[in-house]
Amino acid sequence: MSTSGFNPQSPADESRARFAHVNYLNADYGIKSWLLTLDHKRIALLYLASVSFFFLLGGAYAVAIRMELMTPVGDLVQAQTYNKMFTHHGILMVFFFLIPSIPAILGNFLIPLMIGAKDLAFTRLNLASWYIYMAGGIITFWALLNGGIDTGWTFYTPFSTTFSNSYVVVAGLGIFINGFSSILTGLNFIVTIHTMRAPGMTWFRLPLFIWAHYATSLIFILGTPVIAITILLVALERTAKIGIFDPALGGDPVLFQHLFWFYSHPAVYIMLLPSMGVVSELVATFSRKNIFGYTFVAFASIAIAVFGFLVWGHHMFTSGQSVYASMIFSAISYAVAIPSAVKVFNWTATMYRGSISYDTPMLYAMGFIGLFTIGGMTGLMLAAMGLDIHVHDTYFVVAHFHYIMVGGALMGYLGGLHYWWPKITGRMYPEGWARFAALVIFVGFNLTFFPQ
Repeated sequence: MSTSGFNPQSPADESRARFAHVNYLNADYGIKSWLLTLDHKRIALLYLASVSFFFLLGGAYAVAIRMELMTPVGDLVQAQTYNKMFTHHGILMVFFFLIPSIPAILGNFLIPLMIGAKDLAFTRLNLASWYIYMAGGIITFWALLNGGIDTGWTFYTPFSTTFSNSYVVVAGLGIFINGFSSILTGLNFIVTIHTMRAPGMTWFRLPLFIWAHYATSLIFILGTPVIAITILLVALERTAKIGIFDPALGGDPVLFQHLFWFYSHPAVYIMLLPSMGVVSELVATFSRKNIFGYTFVAFASIAIAVFGFLVWGHHMFTSGQSVYASMIFSAISYAVAIPSAVKVFNWTATMYRGSISYDTPMLYAMGFIGLFTIGGMTGLMLAAMGLDIHVHDTYFVVAHFHYIMVGGALMGYLGGLHYWWPKITGRMYPEGWARFAALVIFVGFNLTFFPQ
């Protein structure tokens, strides 16, 4: 009897074969399925695409700035255009890349998976957060294309409220709208971590990545409304001529600095804490050891978030605040280094006598530890009032800031993206080229900012 047409597979085998490769990427097709998705993984990829766009745009401005600085004279662009270039670079990199990058991409994708939840607590709110982020980004991008902003990314008054002829109100509106995306994301993460952990997933069994995002979410919720209100007040004074910050109208420009830095220094930890969470996972994985001092690392994240709200005054040593206030802010600024140092010590202790695998994610993690240490040490120098008044607003501060933001936040982001890339896409990146890229970034960054 011929068996050429016989199919030995059972109906169950055929069903498994048919759906073997169905995943969140191909479960549905078409642009509509992506734009209306409630899947946290797909929303993470939407963020990845949009955040990458703003990263490339901000990076293009950085290249243009460095080309202008190749010679002592302004031979490529005029002074006003240069002001707009570094303003655009700062706004795009801080508000639309560094702040949302890890929480919106890796946090969205991984938090439910790490705590055993099916999705985030508020799926529709999660999608709305992305649309709000895009709305803020589009409005800000429109302002950049139609004349730009020349105030610096800090929007210091009274220049931003009175003297600048650029699109301050429009750009401020974009940042104001973008702030709501951060607030909603933070609320979503906190509710998810509190209420949707799997049975047995107690607080001290949570991955350190979750602890870092929990602390970050607290800053999102408590700090972001302050910058939103501050930007709103700038727009109100600029349009209605109400004396809030402009001394010519009876306002106080130092009040703006208090409000701005009350948010913007914690915002540094919005950018850093998620990277620290990523590095904790990478160091433990590629050292083949459990993290040293788990409890201390977990509580250090919360301590950093709390102390971050108490040190804004060290940005204002030259702004006329009292010597006694400056002394207090200086002392607290030294104290905030303690939980950060705890993390660095515990990462180093984890690697000690570990069986380290120098894959690309680990290279980024080690780069983070080294560059963040340099940035932290220079930050301690700036916490000393006697030194800060001499180097305030110099290239030294620019280099310190970039050692924290690029050497810290960006290194952690790239390390996490490489580490979880196979999980996100189902594909492996070319390891050789990835290691080469990590080396180029590390060397190029130090050649750029270490001389400063």
